[in-house]
Amino acid sequence: MDFAFQAIGIEVPNESAFNELAVDVGRRGEATLLQRTDGILHGRCLKLGKGLEVWTLLYEPRPGEVVYADCRPAFRARRTHSISPWILSEVAEEGAAIVHGFIEDTETEVLFELQNLTEVGTGVLDASILNVGLCGLAYRAEVFEEPCEPSWINCDELVLNVVEQENEWSLFGRIRALESIRNPHSGSDLFWFYVEVGDLFLEVLVNQTALTGTRISVGSYIRADVWLQGHIVLQGKPRGFEGIDRAVRSADHWSALKRPN
Repeated sequence: MDFAFQAIGIEVPNESAFNELAVDVGRRGEATLLQRTDGILHGRCLKLGKGLEVWTLLYEPRPGEVVYADCRPAFRARRTHSISPWILSEVAEEGAAIVHGFIEDTETEVLFELQNLTEVGTGVLDASILNVGLCGLAYRAEVFEEPCEPSWINCDELVLNVVEQENEWSLFGRIRALESIRNPHSGSDLFWFYVEVGDLFLEVLVNQTALTGTRISVGSYIRADVWLQGHIVLQGKPRGFEGIDRAVRSADHWSALKRPN
């Protein structure tokens, strides 16, 4: 997961730094929660600016017993995809929500980590079409001038699979738009790309230190390995946040960590 943090411009060199980041997100992030069958999932979203975010998830199986679930980087994509059909797989105690489906009216498959389930609730999950913003956080990328056939391959399908998460993808496509972004929190320089990969138009975020190649420009081609993540977009509705629960101290949550990193 460290590579995905690097994609948004945050260095997490060791476990201590990871824990400090999780505590900071838990203290300053916007709070949302979701009632599950066997407990409550607490979300904290720290917005760094420019669409960059860090999410921390806590799981409360019973009152007063809070279990650390996950801390992960995020980028809130600028464009929306319609996913249909789709299915959600969730493991609340791990803070995991994975969506598997197809870009509507295409045969392009997507499988991604859903970031904001606690933010939108479960009502939207009754819809046959899921509107999401998708962005691949790249841990390596290279720009080419020479064209090549577009490709979109889940890393589980690759023979030399060196990743452990099913929402890892390898892509090759043409750059249709790009923008240089500076992380306001860390000062790291990033690139946002809008890439045409066959029927799929995908946003890709990469740290400039992880990008190789020359002539980075619109019309060039990019090959990247990405951790695919996304946010549900509520069409026509403002996003609602419950706000931070001032009655609960962040230290009370983090003193009860159950899961080592």
